[in-house]
Amino acid sequence: MYDFFYTLLHWFLHIKAVYAYVHKHHHHQKAPSRANIDAVNVHPLEFFLGEFNHILALHIVVRGISLLGFHGMDVSWAAATLFIGLGGVLAGLNHTRHDVAIASKKSGWSLYDSKHHDVHHRIPQSNYGQYTVLWDRVFG
Repeated sequence: MYDFFYTLLHWFLHIKAVYAYVHKHHHHQKAPSRANIDAVNVHPLEFFLGEFNHILALHIVVRGISLLGFHGMDVSWAAATLFIGLGGVLAGLNHTRHDVAIASKKSGWSLYDSKHHDVHHRIPQSNYGQYTVLWDRVFG
């Protein structure tokens, strides 16, 4: 859920008319290696939108659970904290030179691959997803 909206936001930030004012600063590093120092080295507006995106994803998931009739099955504070914390770890890994992947052994399809975002820093008009390659594949 998070990465769907993140991919769209990140693509929007790469539109030529927007890029120079907001997202260009983040791309001064062609080969980021300092983990979260490089990951959060963004324009304040971009940081706000990224954090709002986490809250939006949690809201949609909680609302979806309720709409499906699973009343009383809210997302706990522990789960929300884990989601935010894991997001920070994965965003940091995206900005290192480490090769970390979570993939299906059967299909070979990767759910997460730190190289995916590394390629984005070398070829900015590609790989807009943050945590998963799913939406980049769906959107081509």
